[in-house]
Amino acid sequence: MTHFLATAALSAALVASKATADNYFIAAEAPDYNNNAVGKLLENVDSLRAPGQAYAVFDWSSTSMFGDLSYTTAYYQVDSLSIRFAPEDFATIFSLGYNSSSGDACFINGTNSVIGQDLNGTDVTLAAALNSTAADYKVLYDAYIAPTFNLTNGSSASVSLEETKETAEFANFRAKLGFLLNSIEVQDGGDWYSDCAMTIAMSILPRLFVGMTEDEMISVVRSSLRWNMAEGLEDLTFNSTGDLTVQGWYTKGMRLFNGQETTMRALRATGVEVYIISASPQIVVEEAANIFGLGNMVPGDHVYGVRFKNDDAGLFTAELQDDYPITWGPGKETIVTTLLKPKYNGSAPIFGSGDSDGDCEMLSTVRDGVVDTINRLQSNATCINSYYQKACGFFNTTDPSTNNTYLLQGQDEVIGTWITSGFTTKDGVTYKSGVTDFDGCKAYQFLDSI
Repeated sequence: MTHFLATAALSAALVASKATADNYFIAAEAPDYNNNAVGKLLENVDSLRAPGQAYAVFDWSSTSMFGDLSYTTAYYQVDSLSIRFAPEDFATIFSLGYNSSSGDACFINGTNSVIGQDLNGTDVTLAAALNSTAADYKVLYDAYIAPTFNLTNGSSASVSLEETKETAEFANFRAKLGFLLNSIEVQDGGDWYSDCAMTIAMSILPRLFVGMTEDEMISVVRSSLRWNMAEGLEDLTFNSTGDLTVQGWYTKGMRLFNGQETTMRALRATGVEVYIISASPQIVVEEAANIFGLGNMVPGDHVYGVRFKNDDAGLFTAELQDDYPITWGPGKETIVTTLLKPKYNGSAPIFGSGDSDGDCEMLSTVRDGVVDTINRLQSNATCINSYYQKACGFFNTTDPSTNNTYLLQGQDEVIGTWITSGFTTKDGVTYKSGVTDFDGCKAYQFLDSI
């Protein structure tokens, strides 16, 4: 009886304490300051938006997880030779519609445009890189890719993937393709916002999927996600030999930010719909959400990624869909203003999170809520750095022009996790805010040891 009364008294005390305590939101590895700000937003959703009118917008790559979906998937495809298109189509696929007589701000001389230098400092044209890489690809296609994926009649692979990867052709293909992909992506004519630059950037890496069915793409993406989650976080370089000596670059390894998952779940629990607006292909982002257990929170119709056409046979083409914005930079804002705001009776998002210049316009649409910027130490010449500065300049207050609280979330880039600071470390030793004003954003340091 005494035990029962003691238990009852304790239960009553706990109930009383819960009734008077603040509702406290805790996202893993986030600073208490950030958690308090998000918790306050969650408590006040009903006073900020009418029922059913609250929603949040997130970027995916390097925002919801550490690592870039498109880049890591591309490396997985190359490393595993998970490619389908025929060798004779290689140059057409990766020339992006340019030829020797066509040109624009991105490729002034068409395929005769210089896209980089070889290891000796000699200029390399797009045409030269295409031809040399295609020759290595044909050897790999005939020996391994075509028979392995039943792309030719009656043939079977006589060599394994591991044996194939020991060949000079594989080593050269990997290096040359890395050089080609990255060199093409930065041919922007000095303007990342030009039509040709955005089209190239959004479609160059997905061209590795050309010729695949949707099921084949999903299978590759799923395998890539699982493989990259188990791999170390690493930037890789490879050098080719022979007729074209260049260096190719890739990145591998990904980690899910537990803090972002917690935030998404908390937002949904308080009636805030969660949307992903990503510059990665739609099908890749959808599968990432599914494999990380977020599919019920972010269903397919809540994902806005880059969308492509299929041909009449249902095979992927890497051609962008018509009448749909490129979901990078201004296109992300277009998604909010033309598709989401009308759905929510003109209401702006009350939460936004991003990490790069491609997210600035999306973050600018948030009102009356929280903007949480992932600190990747981008330079003060970037627009995303202005959001670092907002977090520092409006520390402990809101921006009167937007009524937003601006947060800065630091990370440890060595292990791919958030840390309890707005500062970020790239080496596990030196921590920086990326901001020179506001005493280096010292208020956001939090960690005594940095």
